Amino acid sequence: MAAMLDTFEADTAKKHGWKEAGAFAGTTARETRVTSLVSMTKSNKERLTAVAKAHGLSLSAFFRLAADEYIANHEW
Repeated sequence: MAAMLDTFEADTAKKHGWKEAGAFAGTTARETRVTSLVSMTKSNKERLTAVAKAHGLSLSAFFRLAADEYIANHEW
C-alpha cells in the first residue's frame, strides 16, 4: 500500500510540476517580473486560492494557466 501511495504522490508531483512550468512558459531569464492587480471579493480569493493550492500552484500561477487555457480553447 505504501508503495502505491508513493507512486501516486510522485505522479501527482510530476503533474503539478508540469502545470507550474506551464505557468511560466514563454518567460526568459532576461524578462523581469511585473505585478498585475485583480480585484475580487475575499470569498472569491479564498476559493480560488484553495483550488490553486490543491493543485500545487500559487494563485498567480493558477491565474496565468487559467488565462492561457481560456485563450487557447476559446479562439481568442
